[in-house]
Amino acid sequence: MNSRLVTRRAFIGTLSGAAAVALMSGTLADDRRAVAAGFRPSGHVRDVVPAGAPSSGYVADGTAGLTAAFPLASVELLASRFRANQTRNTDYLLFLDPDRMLHTFRLNVGLPSSAKPCGGWEAPSSLIRGHCTGHLMSGLALSYANTGNPALADKGRYIVSQLARFQARAASAGFNSGYLSAFPESFFDRLEAGLSVWSPYYMIHKFLAGLIDQHELVGNAQALDVAARLGDWVGWRTGRLDYPLMQQILQTEHGGIAESLTNLFRLTGDASYLATAERFYHAVVFDPLARDEDRLFGLHANTNIPKMVSCLRIWEETGNQRYHDIAANFWRIVTDHHSYIVGGTSNYEHWQAPDVVAGQLSNRTCENCCSYNMLKLTRLLHFHQPGRIDLVDHYERALFNQMLGEQDPDSAHGFNIYYTGLSPGAFKQQPSFMGTDPNVYSTDYTNFSCDHGTGMETQAKFADTIYSRDAQGLFVNLFIPSEVTCGDGGLTIRQSTGFPEEPRTRLTVVSGEAAMALRVRIPFWVAGPARAWLNGTPLGAPGTAGSWLTVERDWRPGDSLVVSLPMRLSLNPTPDNPAVQAVTYGPIVLSGAYGRSAATAMPQLDAGSLAQISAQPLMFEATARDKGAPQGESVALIPIAQTQHQHYNVYWLT
Repeated sequence: MNSRLVTRRAFIGTLSGAAAVALMSGTLADDRRAVAAGFRPSGHVRDVVPAGAPSSGYVADGTAGLTAAFPLASVELLASRFRANQTRNTDYLLFLDPDRMLHTFRLNVGLPSSAKPCGGWEAPSSLIRGHCTGHLMSGLALSYANTGNPALADKGRYIVSQLARFQARAASAGFNSGYLSAFPESFFDRLEAGLSVWSPYYMIHKFLAGLIDQHELVGNAQALDVAARLGDWVGWRTGRLDYPLMQQILQTEHGGIAESLTNLFRLTGDASYLATAERFYHAVVFDPLARDEDRLFGLHANTNIPKMVSCLRIWEETGNQRYHDIAANFWRIVTDHHSYIVGGTSNYEHWQAPDVVAGQLSNRTCENCCSYNMLKLTRLLHFHQPGRIDLVDHYERALFNQMLGEQDPDSAHGFNIYYTGLSPGAFKQQPSFMGTDPNVYSTDYTNFSCDHGTGMETQAKFADTIYSRDAQGLFVNLFIPSEVTCGDGGLTIRQSTGFPEEPRTRLTVVSGEAAMALRVRIPFWVAGPARAWLNGTPLGAPGTAGSWLTVERDWRPGDSLVVSLPMRLSLNPTPDNPAVQAVTYGPIVLSGAYGRSAATAMPQLDAGSLAQISAQPLMFEATARDKGAPQGESVALIPIAQTQHQHYNVYWLT
């Protein structure tokens, strides 16, 4: 860390929390109008991480996650669809030419570039050029942290070194100190003047997040210095504005920039970053949520979900309950009233009226960026309430059905789609505004949509929530083949499972010893008592739906715990039309595989004909009748995550 940061942190550390915030914020007094709207800047910070507590070291886990999460290096994915997706994604991260990704950054500060320009949203004329370089830095850092591949770290270091070079040229390029982007600072002049511009602070968030990940997960001190200088620029730029103008600016998408600023505060101890983060309090969105009111109808979904992650982080650092309530109320409202059976949200990227599902089915439901951010929020909430089964149940549903299935397994570089469509005859493909080939999810250099970017991170961090921990021991949250190393004795536990094809999981101690509680989630969806066997001997009371099966003992090599997870077929009616239903097997959403046939209307399913015809691969069969057809036809139903390059159907008339 550079001397400027150390000096400032040392000085701030001599002040009380309130005095530090007041000193470093500069303009909090100008925010007095916010008080009348129901918001009061926190004015203090708190340290909620116990001194000396073991830590994951990853600030994006939040203060609770620092002790509840496992470092990515402690969890290894074993052979499964998850690891296959991760491998394809890693190949793409290593394939991307960093100089092509940095082309517009170089031009922006007057440096020559011989690299071939990218296309799509990274084209030199795009208003949001540069954002995928931020995602690339995060994807490289996450992948390195989980796999240890040094080539990933080397590429990240090169990108950071070049960004530092560009930032150092800010003044000579006519920009203010600390500015860093692939587009000119005049974009922010336009934003402040109320002129049309896409989402410049959203881009700054991606750069900050990528730099912080490079520092946290790769150990790159230069990345933190660049991020701090950019954070200083955000503080200066927003500190010049009064409250009404700032609220006007917040109407333009700005992503989770307040989360990154809050993370900078945690990393540096510099309270100015936290004060800047609180300037991004978007009153028109946050105030109704603080009152537990659902005013989401008409809002752009992925514009707002990252703000909720920011709220939870600010609450962790300040103790201001209002921020917690905004995030927690939002999670409940979205999961209860604005979500589809796959766990995703949004239709044409916006929220519609609450509890309308059958009435808003299209091939542009469930933007994948939305679930990327909802999973981040769910994960942070889980760390504060690890006993809540509903949080992990939601995480599982979105992960297994949407996130696992957003990648094309036939593409060497693991391309990701933009939406997970749910209309009759839906088809996974990039939307028409990104391309026209129906069999293409994305491309190497001509797409770079926001979902292309978040996909580079999602497919890199499947290992991050399989397990969590507390002082008593280990939580087994998700049923994914993996190994986790935990405990002072280097205890390593292997999870072997064919879930969902196999309705059970086996946990075996591979090495090490430890006395602790091993807790296995018994989801709400289990079809009956979850039985368990310890070293081949049946345990007494079985686990019940919505609980944790807990075994506390001195664990030694060779110990084995097997837990059954009974699954059944279920019909799930939509809230607005009970005759429209989706079919699930446990948490797995089944889709009718229609091949080249595109349904024009919702088929009618004979629910009584549903039957399993194969366990591996998981496959069911039923009779369905299209509108106007005199008789039904047999249709195969398979997990939606495995439905690729064909038309499919998730919701049925019953």
